Amino acid sequence: MAFPDSISSGFNFDEAKFLLEVAQQTYNNTPNIPTSNISVPCPIVVPPPPGNWQIVNSMTPTETTLLDNFWQIWQNQDKDKTSQYVIAIRGTVDTTPSIIADITLPLIKARIDIDNFPFGLHLARQEDNSPVVAGVHAGFLLSLLLMLLTTDKPLAATLSNLACIDGAEVYLTGHSQGASIAILLTSLVRHSTDFFKGPTYKTYVFAPAKPGNDHYAYDYDRIAGEPGFGFSVINTQDWVPQIPLTLQGLSTVNRPNVVYEFSGQLNPAIPTALQNLRNAFDAAVDSVRDDIENALKAIVQKIEGELDKATFTLTTADLGMTGDAQPLGSSIVSTFLSDVFDQILLSLNFAKAGVLVPVFADPGPNPDDATRGQFDPFWQHHLCNYLFYFEQQYRPS
Repeated sequence: MAFPDSISSGFNFDEAKFLLEVAQQTYNNTPNIPTSNISVPCPIVVPPPPGNWQIVNSMTPTETTLLDNFWQIWQNQDKDKTSQYVIAIRGTVDTTPSIIADITLPLIKARIDIDNFPFGLHLARQEDNSPVVAGVHAGFLLSLLLMLLTTDKPLAATLSNLACIDGAEVYLTGHSQGASIAILLTSLVRHSTDFFKGPTYKTYVFAPAKPGNDHYAYDYDRIAGEPGFGFSVINTQDWVPQIPLTLQGLSTVNRPNVVYEFSGQLNPAIPTALQNLRNAFDAAVDSVRDDIENALKAIVQKIEGELDKATFTLTTADLGMTGDAQPLGSSIVSTFLSDVFDQILLSLNFAKAGVLVPVFADPGPNPDDATRGQFDPFWQHHLCNYLFYFEQQYRPS
């Protein structure tokens, strides 16, 4: 098997390995990464991507977002293949803003329209009249919004430019937090009916945390996974893909069910013991959700106070809109932040998304723990380990 000349449906080892190598590059000499003297031994070194792929500086930001998100745009330099691109999104780094994005847990509706903004944040299909709807991780959605609108190279402008390239093929990738955001980005471009429609998109992500609820995962698997254009590579010993932890009450599952009628009214025929169980579960969910919502409120207020430090360069012209160029950005983010609590779902039910490509890892501590006492809770999460097992188990014979 060799790297394909063009994107097609189905899993491809060479595609996945190449995108893992690109994802690793988003951590190398990029903004807002604290230096560290800790050397983590790995069974294999992640090599750089092939030399025919290069970073596109004109599309890659030189700064991070307010939540320290960063991404790179790569292009195939081979003759007749220059319409192939990669959008690679960096994962969590050891900074407070980056970690805040991970722990901002409430689920937000996956379809949001923002006043005076030319396109909606449509990350799932419309579910009219459904008691349960698709929801996505609030921190990852906020990260995506800031990526689309801020920095000196806003991602919305890049996506619009790529959509104008005849025959463009765009790979989406990322690791960890970046993988989860790449999944949301996949939903955005695949549900786009205008601004980002045109290129062929294909997604491989590595070690994603759960990006949304089950209804979101159903939609993602239908539009990307089942057609063979959305793969999630997960190490079976990595704990990150197992989070956020799910806490689900009986009031948040599809209706009608044994406890609730479709209208939401309690089924009068259920036994008292089941009513008590329902009350206990829902009380626990409500308590945890309230605590998280209060934390989210503090985070939103902090970001609102920091907005004047963000770089907003996106204009209507960047999205290919005719007429005088009008700025887009700060007011849009402010509107989103002010309305965010109207979008919170009464659920903490998280699910994996994408066609799962498991790598079966050997359990055990970081081999360096015993020799130098350098405990590494992310040992199984590192891309070098992913590459080691991936090559063992998926390289074509």
